[in-house]
Amino acid sequence: MKTDDLENELRNLKLVHLTEGELVAYCDQKLDPIRRARIEAHLKQCFICERQLLLLREENAVLSQGVITAEDVALVEQLIEQTGPTQKLPAQPAETATEITERERLGDYLRQLIASWRICFGQGALRGERDQGEEVWRWQSEDGKLQAYATMEKNADLTIHFSANEMDFEGARLHFRLGALSEELTLQQISEIEVGAQVSVPWQYRQGNIADITIEIA
Repeated sequence: MKTDDLENELRNLKLVHLTEGELVAYCDQKLDPIRRARIEAHLKQCFICERQLLLLREENAVLSQGVITAEDVALVEQLIEQTGPTQKLPAQPAETATEITERERLGDYLRQLIASWRICFGQGALRGERDQGEEVWRWQSEDGKLQAYATMEKNADLTIHFSANEMDFEGARLHFRLGALSEELTLQQISEIEVGAQVSVPWQYRQGNIADITIEIA
């Protein structure tokens, strides 16, 4: 990459906040020199991301210093007694068990995402003029693993972006439906630590019930 191109890219970084995945990778020192330099340049200009990094480091410090006390052990033993004896499940191949777990997790994220969308757009279609690229909706799972947001484009189309800092989701196929629009999406790698996909919703599909959305794992 040329020096001029790198300088221009670093100047543009202040317009986009870092994701939790990028901050975690930065803390864990899992980035190559170029990506690390980009993040450090952004942190020097963005107090919001700098604050997020500080909170993340404080959380990591608390977790690393955690000590299991006798009271903690007693509480766990009490909960085990209250729930009764556990039943052993049939052994499953490791690959099958992992696949089911990841699919269930992704399905739970999507249900939360859909609920957020329906609450946001429960009053019908978007109205009024919007600037190109203006964000009209954003959602993130509680653990920060999956994110989604929608932007209004110049031609009045709506673009919905999905991204996950969970590489196990790579290759997952989603059946997206909004009103009469039906699309098949595949989460593909977009960086060293993220997978993502996006779908365009033409303006004519927003004239009806925009809250009528479903996203299912294919």
